[in-house]
Amino acid sequence: MTPRPVPVRGGNALLDDLGNTLLTAALLFVFAGAYTLCWLHVGPHTLAWTLNRATGTAAYLLLTVTTATGALLGSRIAPPWLTRAQQGGWHGLASGFALVLGALHGLFLTVDAQSPQALAHVLVPGASTVLPFPVALGTLGWYGLLLVVVSTRLRPRLSPRVWKALHLTAYPAFAALTLHGMRAGSDHLGGLYGAAVAAVLFTFGLRLLAERPARPA
Repeated sequence: MTPRPVPVRGGNALLDDLGNTLLTAALLFVFAGAYTLCWLHVGPHTLAWTLNRATGTAAYLLLTVTTATGALLGSRIAPPWLTRAQQGGWHGLASGFALVLGALHGLFLTVDAQSPQALAHVLVPGASTVLPFPVALGTLGWYGLLLVVVSTRLRPRLSPRVWKALHLTAYPAFAALTLHGMRAGSDHLGGLYGAAVAAVLFTFGLRLLAERPARPA
């Protein structure tokens, strides 16, 4: 008897069930409170800067995990634990939270104590009055990640070729956000960026090797 295939959760899992929805709402509530404190200039002078760094670093870590493991999903070299994680929706969940944390990272620039930016300056690449090029890279990278997440939500309505082409924008988005962090970040995270790039290149190379047609005997 042919084994029954295990269903894989489609789309992005950020809002796919009540537990994830409540977790997302709780995190947004906490960050909304922190944003309000920064806007009212309550608390430490560096609060907005600290939260900006924290959300940016967390978003980049999640992006690295999803980009590196995403190269292996659906291939014959995908380890069993990764397949189970995909079936449980963890890949989509991580990419969704990377998107949310990235948005919060940009929002905290609007309440920075030293150089607050208008929201339009964050949303429009190159409009920032502080570090315009690095900030533009961050904005473009976030838009690329947004395209990946939205296209995954719409996957049942898209042809496989169109979905794959849109999903591959994860790689230029990852590159843009890596350069953004290296150029705009004030933390000493060179080792983190090096390890992240190495991990993505490694899994991407594995996927290319796995996709090569076998040579005839």
